[in-house]
Amino acid sequence: MAEEKLPWMCHVCEHFSTIGEGIVCDECFRLTCNEHITTATVLNQESGLYELKKICVECQFKKSLNQ
Repeated sequence: MAEEKLPWMCHVCEHFSTIGEGIVCDECFRLTCNEHITTATVLNQESGLYELKKICVECQFKKSLNQ
């Protein structure tokens, strides 16, 4: 049985592809291409520990405006 190629689109640049998979932002949970996502260290308020999260450029920009 062949693997089905599902299309996906980056919510930042609207890049459309059926190759590979988009990366989900850990903040907004929307699909993003590799160009518009980064790994950031984020403080977990409950545990007091830092965690690595994939965050898109839109969420990074929103966080920088709120600080």
